[in-house]
Amino acid sequence: MELSELRTRFIPAIEEILDQCRISDDLVDTERFQVYMATIWGNAVLNPERSGIEEEDLSALHDFFNEEIERVLGEGASVTGCFDFIISKKGDESLARQGTSNQHKEFLRYFARLILNKDIEITDAP
Repeated sequence: MELSELRTRFIPAIEEILDQCRISDDLVDTERFQVYMATIWGNAVLNPERSGIEEEDLSALHDFFNEEIERVLGEGASVTGCFDFIISKKGDESLARQGTSNQHKEFLRYFARLILNKDIEITDAP
């Protein structure tokens, strides 16, 4: 699938994510945005067909997501950076503040382990 076709297919999802993360016209909750982008990437990798793509489209989708993430978060930001954030202390605190379910946290941590090739030992505080 061409990058332009991926853009057409996924721009509505990106716009919805931005709407959910928008604090004002000019301000986006960057922590929530990173969680959403990591989630949409994880879902695409887990089941590309359900996302309307083929496995071989994942590389181009990754490039597109990186472009969108960089547009919102700044130069050098990426899908990988979103997972770095999620496994950080600040990211863990953000997930708790956002009321992220344990199942969703485990999903994100699973993909963080795969993408970052790191063992992650974050325990949820009572």
